[in-house]
Amino acid sequence: MSGNQNKTGIVRWDSKFPIVIPMLIASLALYTASHQKWLGSIGYEYTHLLHNDTIHYILLLSGLWVFFLRLGAEISLSEVARAGPLVIGAILGGVFIPLGFTTGLLYVFGGGLGFAVALYASAGAMATDVPMALGSARATEKVVSTVMITALMILAIGDDLIGVIAMTGLFAEGIEQFKVLLVEAVVLFLLWIVGQDGVLRLRWWGQEGDEKEHQRYFDFTIVSPVFWIVAAVLNTAYLGMNGIEPILGGCLPLIFAPNEVKHLIVEKTEALALWLLIPFALVAGGVDLADSKSWGIFTLLALIGGFGGKIIGIFSGGWIGREFAELGEYHKSQFSNLSLWSMAAAGACNGTVAIIFVTVAQKGGFIPYEMANQMKIGFLLTVPCSYLANFLLVAASKLLPVEKRAWYEQQVLRHDKDVCETQKIEYPGQLAGVFLLFLLIMILYHKIHTQYK
Repeated sequence: MSGNQNKTGIVRWDSKFPIVIPMLIASLALYTASHQKWLGSIGYEYTHLLHNDTIHYILLLSGLWVFFLRLGAEISLSEVARAGPLVIGAILGGVFIPLGFTTGLLYVFGGGLGFAVALYASAGAMATDVPMALGSARATEKVVSTVMITALMILAIGDDLIGVIAMTGLFAEGIEQFKVLLVEAVVLFLLWIVGQDGVLRLRWWGQEGDEKEHQRYFDFTIVSPVFWIVAAVLNTAYLGMNGIEPILGGCLPLIFAPNEVKHLIVEKTEALALWLLIPFALVAGGVDLADSKSWGIFTLLALIGGFGGKIIGIFSGGWIGREFAELGEYHKSQFSNLSLWSMAAAGACNGTVAIIFVTVAQKGGFIPYEMANQMKIGFLLTVPCSYLANFLLVAASKLLPVEKRAWYEQQVLRHDKDVCETQKIEYPGQLAGVFLLFLLIMILYHKIHTQYK
């Protein structure tokens, strides 16, 4: 993702196979064995530790927060503009079609569920688990356009952003949270001014008789990495303390950061983002697969609605949007149907982000406990289905005529992502301290929230 060819340690392992997958599998096995009391007192202490609300919240959020932070730094606004129609179509299709599809399935086959309960339980179908999705997409990197990965990153953030806004609308107790989102939009606009659009050019003509054009430039760009990390931390705290899911709080400001800051943060957080997937996987894997109550009709409906709805929505929305894309990497002449199918399959990973959405609905009393557990497993099962779908796409591509397969491979060579050459700035060394500040704010927020809600 970063373009670094000299990968070492955990980054090198992840480049060969997504490290979050074995972590999640091991976590599921460990939690199941512990919850079934197969590990005795050690297992009891382990499950008790994960059920501590504050520990659960911090471990889950910190892993996702850093991963999304890095993702925001990797996305450029120019890339978003070029991918515009295709990605916008895929985002809209990938949010509303799975939400409506899953709601319909639950309402019809859910044994007399009310429409409101079916809608609340289906919120997880809107989500895209970015670490899992990128791992799934990597399986097809030799037969699909490499710009598909960039489109997938934009799609995943867009899906989760709209999902968070939709959750705010579904679960809000008043109008205050919408005012918070309005202020958030103003904050992001100001960050754009001091980030990507930090240079203001004034032009004017001289007085009568003076035909010379005069220009003056004002540079407001802030290239301090510490400023942008602190902005990300404070933005996260602002959202979280106002009752809005804060997983994207760090990501959004970094989308508007100057390129120099973006590349530095991508470089310095690559290994950290992967290491933090370990505690994240421990919490995300806190599901007892051996508990019969965790399996049922809602597990199946969540899997069909989340996975099937995502594939249909992303492909159909992306296909329509691609028709309006300008000539270039995202036009239908170069962004193939195979790439679009692969992006849809990868984006169909509801995964752990969907679990967060379901947990919010469960804790708010909108859906029953046992139903929530089944929905969580169903959404989690979309991950192996996504990987299987992309492996099947690779296998199917080998059956294509030689000329057609050669064309796809040529597309991959043509679309290798360029790494921007930017001015190198020194690593300030305060990033670790700022991250600790973020954890402290999240702990304080959780304590205050649970005490006074």
